Amino acid sequence: MKDLWQFTIVGGAMAFALAGACWGAETPVEEYFVYFGTYTEFKLPSFNHLMKSQSKGIYVSRFRPDAGEFSPPELAAETVNPSYVAIHPNQRYLYAVIEDPLALGNLRDKASSIRAFAINRATGKLGLLNTVPANGGSSCYLSADKSGKYIMVANFTTGNIVVWRIKDDGSIGEQTGFMQHTGTSALMGGPRAHWVGLSPDSRFAISTDLGTDQLLIDRFDMTRGSLAPNDPRSVSLPSGCGPRHFLFGPDGKFGYAVTEFSGEVMAYSWDPIPGALKHIQTVSARADVLGLVGGGSEMALHPNGKFLYAGHRGSDIITVFAIDSAKGTLTKVQQEPTRGMAPRGFGIDPTGKFLVVANEVTDTVIAFEVDATSGKLAPTYTVLKVDSPTCVKFARIDLPME
Repeated sequence: MKDLWQFTIVGGAMAFALAGACWGAETPVEEYFVYFGTYTEFKLPSFNHLMKSQSKGIYVSRFRPDAGEFSPPELAAETVNPSYVAIHPNQRYLYAVIEDPLALGNLRDKASSIRAFAINRATGKLGLLNTVPANGGSSCYLSADKSGKYIMVANFTTGNIVVWRIKDDGSIGEQTGFMQHTGTSALMGGPRAHWVGLSPDSRFAISTDLGTDQLLIDRFDMTRGSLAPNDPRSVSLPSGCGPRHFLFGPDGKFGYAVTEFSGEVMAYSWDPIPGALKHIQTVSARADVLGLVGGGSEMALHPNGKFLYAGHRGSDIITVFAIDSAKGTLTKVQQEPTRGMAPRGFGIDPTGKFLVVANEVTDTVIAFEVDATSGKLAPTYTVLKVDSPTCVKFARIDLPME
């Protein structure tokens, strides 16, 4: 294993050299910025603040999907613990949760914040627009709605979700919605919100609660940006499974939740009239052999809508599932090692050619080629060095003029 790891690092260095040699030779048909969120205050696996990360904030690389080339990552914005980032639908703004560095030791701390940045179209560097309090502790996820009018945030240690209006200049405006999760659990002690996003028709906000083992459904007013409890509001999952992230399938008829503690993906049918989820299947995202139970991380859909990808940090793998478009059920296709430890976050580029995974413990971002017919992953041995990477997001460079 050590020899293989050394080989992949050398391969990554070679990829850097090749990318640097030919970059700018001609304008590519399609080009993207790739942004990497990180932890700057601590490193896994100890969460000991004395083991300080060397990261300075959000990093960016230029990516050419036609050639599979990445430029060496550069610091896009210096900021503390930008553990999750989101791109505005117009691709001109980036939003980041600034996770309170003290929240892990103090569940009542509310020092986390949200920052808005403008993307420099020439360099990918980020210009700060404004910062607002997250109104919760240890913010861990945020998403912009598809209209680009609102930003939604999940606050982990305080167990709540918050909505803000986005101004025309991309900055964050007034808070429009707030919803507190409730309940207790033997494992986490109370609510721990971990994900929030809108239903395909934008009528409902779905959020996951890792602490109370629930999916929460709230009505969302698109005009005012407000939240109100749905009836019924909650969907209960097996005790101790820890739902972490959720996403809807390509046609909006089905939804999928990945669980952190049990390392599974749970499939649900979605009724958009009352806003109701019904469980239809549970499949394992853990390694088939010698895989630890805990460690479910992130999910992503292939742009063609045929495949779902789920990360597992206990097994250090990405599991590929084929989606049955009629039933919404999943069939396991492949389990691919991530060539690093703790794949916390990953993303599939908009062309569907590459999956890029952030291995938090080994400080590496690694690219895999995606077969659009089978969904399977193949390592490219392109390795980007980013300290404590946690998140991967793509933004288009060749935007039309406004």
